[in-house]
Amino acid sequence: MTDSRHHLSAECFTGLAVGSGSAASVAELRSGQRSRAMLLVRALVDLTAAHPALPGPLPPAEEAWRLLIRAERRSPAAVERLLLHPQTGVWLSRCLRRLRGQEPADAPLWSETGYLYAVAASAALLAGIDFRIAAVVRDGGVMLPALGFALLPDPATDLAEVVGTGEGATVVAGPHTVPLPAPGFAEDAPGWYGLRRLRGEHRGHICSPFLDDVDPYRDFFRRRPPDRLSEDAWERWQERFAGAWRLLAEQRNVDPSGVAACVASVVPVPYAAHPEPFSASSPEAYGCVLINAPVAEPDLAAALVHEAQHIKLSALMDLVPLIEGGREEVHHAPWRLDPRPLRGLLQGVYAFLGVTGFWQDRRHRAEDGPAKDTAAFEFALRRVQTSHGLETLRTHAELTPLGRSFLDQAAERLAGWLAEPVPPVPRRLAEDLVVDHRLVYRMRHLRPEPARLARWARAWRTRGAPPRELPPTSVEPALAETAARTALARLRFADPERLRDRNGGDDAPDGADLAWVMGDRAAALRGYRGRLARAPDDVAAWAGLALTLPDGAARAALLRAPEVALAVHRALRETGGAVPDPVALATWIGTAACL
Repeated sequence: MTDSRHHLSAECFTGLAVGSGSAASVAELRSGQRSRAMLLVRALVDLTAAHPALPGPLPPAEEAWRLLIRAERRSPAAVERLLLHPQTGVWLSRCLRRLRGQEPADAPLWSETGYLYAVAASAALLAGIDFRIAAVVRDGGVMLPALGFALLPDPATDLAEVVGTGEGATVVAGPHTVPLPAPGFAEDAPGWYGLRRLRGEHRGHICSPFLDDVDPYRDFFRRRPPDRLSEDAWERWQERFAGAWRLLAEQRNVDPSGVAACVASVVPVPYAAHPEPFSASSPEAYGCVLINAPVAEPDLAAALVHEAQHIKLSALMDLVPLIEGGREEVHHAPWRLDPRPLRGLLQGVYAFLGVTGFWQDRRHRAEDGPAKDTAAFEFALRRVQTSHGLETLRTHAELTPLGRSFLDQAAERLAGWLAEPVPPVPRRLAEDLVVDHRLVYRMRHLRPEPARLARWARAWRTRGAPPRELPPTSVEPALAETAARTALARLRFADPERLRDRNGGDDAPDGADLAWVMGDRAAALRGYRGRLARAPDDVAAWAGLALTLPDGAARAALLRAPEVALAVHRALRETGGAVPDPVALATWIGTAACL
C-alpha cells in the first residue's frame, strides 16, 4: 500500500471493502484512533491552560496530563484502554466544542473539564501506580471511566480525591471514603457500581463489551446521570446478548472477530424507533452502540453488525479519504425517510452491506418456518436497499480513487447476493417496500416550484393537456412518518397467525395495508382510494395507490412524479371547486409527454 493509505495494509482495506474486516483489520483502525485521541487530549490540556474560567477549584490540567504520562510509562495498555474508551471520546468531543464556544453550557466549565482528571485516575489505577488526584463530584458521586461509579453519601460537595496505593484504592470526599473493590474494580461493593460486562462466547469467538448504565457520557446524544439496571433487566440483557452472539459467531460473511474487536460498550437508552429497533453509533464514541432494549436475538445480532460497520467505516475514513465533500448535497436513502448527505449515504450503504451479509447467511442456517422466512425477507429487503444507495453514491458522490475502489469491491460482493434466488413473496414485498419508501420520501420532502405547479393546476381546471415539462423540485425537509407497511411485512413472516387475526376490511385503519401485505391488490386499491377520500393528504395512501394500481398511465405518473400528483391535487383542493379523483388526476398526469 502507498503512503496515501497511512500504511493501512492492502488486506485490511480489501477485507473492509467487502463488508467484513477481521480483528487484525480493526487493530489497524484502533491504532489510528489511539493517536487521534491522544492528540485531542493534549489539545484540551493546552486550551484549558489558556481559558480564563479554568481550572476553577481543580489543580491545573497539566497535573492530570502528567499522571496520564506516568501511567503510560508503566502500562501503555492501560492508557490505551482509557483513550479508546467510547465515553472518553464523547466527553473529549463535547468538551472541546464547549471550550470553543460551540456547545451549550449545563454546568460549570471546570466540572466538564474535570472528567480529564477521572480519565487519568482510571489509567493510573489500571497501571497500578501510587497517586493522588482531585476528582469532580457530579450526579451524586465520582465517575471513574472504564471502571465504575463511586456513590457518595454527601453529594453536596463539589470535589473528591482518588487515591491509589499498594494497599488499595479509595475515593475520598470530606469525611467519607469509598473503598474500590480489587482486583479489577468490576464487582459491585458498598458505595460502588462496577462497570459490568456482557459476555458472548461461541465457537471460540468471544465478545465482552461493557453494558454501561452509569457513565454520564455513555449516551452521545445527551448527558445522562447514572441509572443502574435492576438485576432482572441485567439478566435479560445478558441472556439476549449471549443468544445474539451465538448467531453472529456462526457468520461466514461478517467476521465475528472484527465485530467483537469493534464493540466496546453497549448502552441501554429509552429512544423509540419504528419499525426498526433503535440502535446508533457515533464517530465521537468509537466502539459504542446505543440500543433501546434487549430485542429478539436475530435483531440484536443484526444491530451489532450494523453498528460495527459504522464504527469500522468511521475509523477508516479518519485514515483514508474516500469521498470529497459530501456534507452539503442531500439525497434519498432507502432506509431513512429524511434527506441524507452523501457521507451519511456512504455510511448507510456500508452498514447495510454488512446487514445484508448477515441475513444472507442466516437464511441458509435458520430452521424452516418463521425464522427462515424472516431471514429471506430481511435479506431481500436489505440487498435492494443497499443496491439503490450504492447506485446513488456512484452517480452523485465525488469519490477519491480509493473511494471508487472501495465501492467497486462492495458492489462486486453485493452483485452475487442480488443474483441469489429468493422466494416470490418476500421478494415482492421487499421490492414494493423500496418503491414505497422512495415515493413517501418524495412526497414528504420534494416541493414543486409554485409557478410551474400553478400551470399544471390551471391545465386540469380548463380540461387542457398537461404541460410538456414537469415542474422542478427543491428539497424541503419535513417531519417523517413511520413506515407501517414495513412492520406489517415483518409480521407476515415472523407471526403470520397474528397477522391473519387482525381486523382487515376496507374500512379498517390499516385494512388496505393488510390487504397489500397478503397480496390482495384489488382490496388494497379499494382501501387506499377510500383512505384518500377521507384524508386527501394521506401520503402513505398515495404511495399505496402506486403499489396497487394496474400498469398504465396513472401508475406510471405516481411512480415517476408522486410529489407532482399530490401537489396538484392539493392546489386544486385549496382553490375550491370539485375535488379531483386521485386516480383520474394521476391518469391525466400520466399522459404528459414528459412521462
